[in-house]
Amino acid sequence: MMRNLVCGLSAGLLLLGAAARADDGDPADQKVAADKAKLQQDTAKVKADRATVKAAHEQVVDDRQQLAKDRAAHDKDAVAADKKKLEADRDVLQGDRQEMRADKKERRQDRRELRKDRREDRREDHKSR
Repeated sequence: MMRNLVCGLSAGLLLLGAAARADDGDPADQKVAADKAKLQQDTAKVKADRATVKAAHEQVVDDRQQLAKDRAAHDKDAVAADKKKLEADRDVLQGDRQEMRADKKERRQDRRELRKDRREDRREDHKSR
C-alpha cells in the first residue's frame, strides 16, 4: 500500500515537472528545438550521401568487371575506353566519399551543439526553481 502511494506521488511529480517544463517557451528551449531540426536534416543528408556512395561504388565495380571482360577478349579499344570510364567513376566515388565525410563531421558538430544547448537549458531551469 505504501509502495503504491510513493510510486503514485513520484509519478505525479514527474508529470507535473514535465508539464511545467513543456509550458516554458524560453529562447533556450527554442534553440534546442532548432538544433534538433538541424540534426535531423544532417542525418537525412548523411543517409542520402550513403546511398550515393553505394551507387558510385557499384558503378566502379561494374566498370572493373567490364574492363576484365574486354581484357579477356583482347579488345584494346574497349580496354582503353573502360580505363577512362573507370578513372572517371573512381573520381566521382572519391568526391562522394569526401562529401559524406564532411556531412558526418557537420552532424557530429551539431550533436555537440545540441548537447551543449540542452545542458544550458537545464541549468536555466534549475536556476529558475
